[in-house]
Amino acid sequence: MLSSIHPLGERGKGNRFGVTAGAFLVGSLLGGASTGTIAALVSIPADALVSTTAATATIALVAVAAAAFERTGRSLPSVPRQVDENWLNEYRGWVYGAGFGFQLGAGVLTYITTAAVYVALAAAVLAGHPLAALGIMVAFGLTRGLTLLPARSIASPQRLVEFHQRLHRWSPAVRTTSTSVLAASALFAGAALLI
Repeated sequence: MLSSIHPLGERGKGNRFGVTAGAFLVGSLLGGASTGTIAALVSIPADALVSTTAATATIALVAVAAAAFERTGRSLPSVPRQVDENWLNEYRGWVYGAGFGFQLGAGVLTYITTAAVYVALAAAVLAGHPLAALGIMVAFGLTRGLTLLPARSIASPQRLVEFHQRLHRWSPAVRTTSTSVLAASALFAGAALLI
């Protein structure tokens, strides 16, 4: 989304970045809440059928698998579609902002680019309480919704080029950080089993 929605591009279309980014954030929150509602409904029978120990062990295993998958950099199983870039030229900024945000905030409606999505879903379904499931996925949606924040200073073509160069340079560090966070999540869940 950072290559599609930024102040320079929004200004060129006659839109305000703040409005589009705000709609993206709201859409992301609603997308996360939608997936969270489904996870909350599934968590009710899951809680009745799966012990706390088994749920925690499952989350730990999913986090370990996710960390290993992130390390390989291979493609993840996902829905083979992306947000429709034609919306950028067909609709107002707040419409495509909200639409893109909803799809990305839901986590499962487009290509899944990080294994952390699976960890969030497993944690939500196995949380043991519907409100916890909803909260996990709303937090996921919020995180997705804030991804446009770094683009707020792109006001010239040169800044756009520099921004993308920075993203490219940071890619290895981001992958390492993501893998480390997933591994730490697995350790945290594993430690919870010992308590």
